[in-house]
Amino acid sequence: MSKIDSLVNTNFKILSYLFDRKDKDNLVRITQTEISQDLELNRGTVNKCFASLMENGYLIHDESRVGRYYLTNEGVKTVGLFRKSEK
Repeated sequence: MSKIDSLVNTNFKILSYLFDRKDKDNLVRITQTEISQDLELNRGTVNKCFASLMENGYLIHDESRVGRYYLTNEGVKTVGLFRKSEK
């Protein structure tokens, strides 16, 4: 799967959701369960999307704590580009 293919549909929906909740350090404090509830997605679907986003370099999991994820510069840039193209 190419990097751009990894952003289709649910993957981008989750990445965009995380983008909207990141702090100035690109840190998002939220669990996958909370995301699945907020976006009305199956928990397994969210987990699979997270794996894809991490594999493709858009997201990093802080292994030292539950519910701490960092958007990479690539993740931030990608959401910005998609949103800019929507205008």
